[in-house]
This record gives sequence, structure tokens and C-alpha cells, in this order.
Amino acid sequence: MRHGLRLMGAGSPPVREDGAAMGSGLSNSIGAVLAACAGGYLVGGLPIGWLFVRWRRYGLDVRRYGSGNIGTSNVYRHAGFDVAVFVGPLQFAQGFVPVLVTRLIGFSTEVQVLVAICCVLGNGWPVYLRFNGGRGVAVATGAVAPLSIAGFVGLLVCYAAGAIRGHIAEAVAAAFVILPVVAFLFNGVVVCLGAVGILALLLARRLEGLPDDARAYGHIWKLTYERLVHDERPGRPLMGPRTDPGAQGVRKG
Repeated sequence: MRHGLRLMGAGSPPVREDGAAMGSGLSNSIGAVLAACAGGYLVGGLPIGWLFVRWRRYGLDVRRYGSGNIGTSNVYRHAGFDVAVFVGPLQFAQGFVPVLVTRLIGFSTEVQVLVAICCVLGNGWPVYLRFNGGRGVAVATGAVAPLSIAGFVGLLVCYAAGAIRGHIAEAVAAAFVILPVVAFLFNGVVVCLGAVGILALLLARRLEGLPDDARAYGHIWKLTYERLVHDERPGRPLMGPRTDPGAQGVRKG
């Protein structure tokens, strides 16, 4: 995208028509961008669900039960509504707040998109939990909200439709597949590419541990389909302890 320039007073750097200052120092700009991305990763990666469950349920490790996910749905099923009611909004804020802060500080849309992707990356592969975290849906939803109101509304509509029909996992996948198209139509190429990046990360999280499952259960293509479309894994029931090969790697608390 091309931007015109307007000159300020003597000694002032040129300013683009969108108000962003130019020529403020390449190294400082790179440093600020890297700091913003690192902050997004670290905030997005905070294992809120895991921490809340351990705190409120006397050390219970929610990763050993159900889907093994540390997100709101698994927390609700195995720790109760009184814990999940806090986890959901806080995970949304983990994506929303870092992106909103970069916007308020004055970073470009490109940087805001990078921070959004880093938030989702942190949630899925957090340094705090040996790089094996949650599905990233709530964090991704929060990260999309400051970038694209239309995209955010589209996500909520898909979630609602999925909840009504009882197919929320399929609705989530469909929502983030549609998101790049909505973002392109309403927000342009940069946000569209960011939505594609977020979609790729969410799908990668659904495929976590696929080689181990394929060795244990076979039928790798069927397993891949079940993962990507239905977000289902053998050995991970909605309720109860996990029996899949990966369960052995979860530290007992």
C-alpha cells in the first residue's frame, strides 16, 4: 500500500498521511517490534486455565483429563463452571489486550497483525508448559477483535450457530476458514494474511501429537480428518482421564 508524505517543521521527521512518523531510527523500530511480539507471545502463553484449575481444585492438572486442553471447555467439564467463568474471558483478554495496546501506542497494522499471531503462537506453544499448550481459540478470537470488527462478528455468529447445532468444533474450524475472506473484504490484505497465519496455527494445534497417535492407532488419514474437522482424538474422551500415548508425558501434579 502506498502512502503519501507530508513535511513537518524544520528538524521534524516526515510523517505519512496516516499519521505514522518515519525516519525515527531503524534499530529502535526493530527493537520495539520485537519487544511487542515477545510481549504478545508471553502474555498469550500464560496458562490461565491450568493455573486456575490447580489453584481452585487443589493441584488438579486438567491436561490429564478429557481433551487434555487447558481451554475453557475442558476446564468447565473437569473443574466446573465457577472456574471456567473466569478462564474464558481471561483467555480472550490474552489476545485482545496485547493487540489493542499496540494499536493505542501507534504501531502499524502490520505490527498489530504480528502481535496477534504471536499471542496465538504463545498460547499453543507456551514456554511455561514446555511448548505444549492450548488450542488457542479464545486467544485468537480476542486477537481478531481489534483487527477486524467484521471478522470478530463473523466468528461469534459461527460459534453461536455451532453451539445451537451441537457442532462447536466444526463451527470453530469453519469460522477461521471464513475469516481471511471477511478480513480481505473489510480490512485489506494485511489483516487477511494475519487471519491466514492464525488459521494455520489453530490447525497445527489440532494436529499436535498426530505421529504418536498414528503409531498407536493407525489410519493416519482418518485421524488427520477427525482432528482437523471434529477436533477429536482417540484416548481423549470428553469426560474422564486420558488414555492416549501423550498422557504419559504430562507431569503429575
